[in-house]
Amino acid sequence: MKIVIQRFNGTKTWDQTFEISKEEYSGKTLLGVLLHIKQTKDISLNFTASCRSAICGACAVRVNGHSYLACDTKMEPLLAEYDNPDMIRISPLGNFRVISDLVVDWEPSIENLRKIRPAITAKSEFSEKDGCIQNQAEFDRISKQWDCILCGCCASECSKLEADSSDYMQPFVFTHAYRAAADSRSKDEMLHLKPSLDNGLWMCVHCNECANRCPKGINSHEDIANLRVMAMRKGLKDGSGPGHAEAFLLDMIEGDGRLNEIKLALRSEGVFANMGKIDIAMNLMMAGKMNPLHIFGGEKIEGHDELVKMVNAAKKAEQQGAIK
Repeated sequence: MKIVIQRFNGTKTWDQTFEISKEEYSGKTLLGVLLHIKQTKDISLNFTASCRSAICGACAVRVNGHSYLACDTKMEPLLAEYDNPDMIRISPLGNFRVISDLVVDWEPSIENLRKIRPAITAKSEFSEKDGCIQNQAEFDRISKQWDCILCGCCASECSKLEADSSDYMQPFVFTHAYRAAADSRSKDEMLHLKPSLDNGLWMCVHCNECANRCPKGINSHEDIANLRVMAMRKGLKDGSGPGHAEAFLLDMIEGDGRLNEIKLALRSEGVFANMGKIDIAMNLMMAGKMNPLHIFGGEKIEGHDELVKMVNAAKKAEQQGAIK
């Protein structure tokens, strides 16, 4: 079969094709195949790898446009995933600056991790003598997030980063921010929450690709949602994001159970901010994507009364401390 690898020498990008037999890839991982190609076909091929145990996260690459941890990806299941093709294409992670071949620049991501201060500051009641004790529920709340190995697979697939990375951090950064902020031993969750808000917490576009591609099964999208909830409970509701979220709840409870798209923009950004978007609204109406009569509401969805009861019950349980 053919393995096409995207190459980069600091100046130009090109594809290089390597022919390998079934015997050469059978029983190997994707990383094993890359090592075989480097050792027997082209020593100049550059990629990063270290532990070979799915712990360090160094060997993540893209295959046919999707991210994989190379040392944890066996060739036979990988090829079966693509219906056993005659060719696959290996490229560096997306949404990272490429340094050489499959090697990408991690320094901007490390800077973002520094912003959210991933190391916790322990509460004053803890000491070297007594330690920092957690109960099982407190541990379970953040145990999955500790599994993050900083492989970059989530960031590679992030639609928001693909569109614009200037005002948004990588999904795994928010995972570590939530892990630190939600830790019961942490003295001040705002140390991690505030920089998350300042660096795009409300800019996630909910594509859920971060959760789909994480080799450890971590859901960064859910961590972002939990950070948003934490911020709103703290009264940090400035900006269109919190207004957008509150509009959803308002339409669910006080409306007909459907999102009122006519009112949504007004609630989220205000009248003046939307005056320049009248042309967009007109185009949506002309295309049948928006009904101006919906501003007056519509027929309630089936089961609306039960939905309201469920939401109110959840609010009451939260107030009583039964849920968090």
